[in-house]
Amino acid sequence: MSIIQFNPQQMAEIELFLDTLPELEGLAPAELEQMRDKVQSLIDRLDALEPKNENSEAYDDWADLHEDLEDVLDEILDMQDEE
Repeated sequence: MSIIQFNPQQMAEIELFLDTLPELEGLAPAELEQMRDKVQSLIDRLDALEPKNENSEAYDDWADLHEDLEDVLDEILDMQDEE
């Protein structure tokens, strides 16, 4: 398993994604599917960026971002279940 160096810039890219996220209610089923795949991919990417020091500001920022992505994924999954 390779080790990925922690890079705050990669977290900034994920923050930008969340800041520009469209209204999920307006997405067609196929678009929701694509968005679900994108969010899951970002969660996987973020998992690889987890800072080693759990008592750092970087870790707190990472955890907040991870939770935000999980919230978006949960919302998408709920919407797909309603279809």
